[in-house]
Amino acid sequence: MSQRNQDISRSFQTPNGNPLTPKHHVRRKSHYPSTLNLIFGHFASLLQYIFRQIFRSNNLPFILTFLWHAYNVRRLLVSSKSFLDKYTSARKQSSLQPAIAADLLKRLGGINSSLALLALLALIRFKDLSTQKLALFVLMVANGSQAWNDGANWRSGRWNWTHLIENGSGDGIIALINLVAYIVSAVKSKSL
Repeated sequence: MSQRNQDISRSFQTPNGNPLTPKHHVRRKSHYPSTLNLIFGHFASLLQYIFRQIFRSNNLPFILTFLWHAYNVRRLLVSSKSFLDKYTSARKQSSLQPAIAADLLKRLGGINSSLALLALLALIRFKDLSTQKLALFVLMVANGSQAWNDGANWRSGRWNWTHLIENGSGDGIIALINLVAYIVSAVKSKSL
């Protein structure tokens, strides 16, 4: 052993020749985590990152709004006739009425697709708080008016109770989530 290495090894010893013990914990054995522990650790880190991203800013209301409108688009555009059969109270009088109603439901599906796109754009592209507030306000008004319209149609007897529970309550909940997010954003920015 060279003189330099001997001097270095002596610098890590006490005067009586015992090696110095570090003040922090050092493992004496080399330990490698198992593959399962490694995968679990990476998965936990990914979930933690996703959780932080979802609850940062207004991401959660935009995600929920996008999912709700995307769900409605699929139901209204793809299966509008079965939607009518499931939710209408009145029976078909002529062959023309269900066709017109199905066309109107498809148009409503188009409106829902634009609302889903607005929520997705607000989630991905709109980082400015004032732009997010505007998107939240538009989505809140759209969902609130759909919930109110569902309630009015149920009271008139055109739609059944199942429609009010499944669609009206969903629109109302999403409108409430957007309202809360709008209020929180308004408080953060100190402006309406």
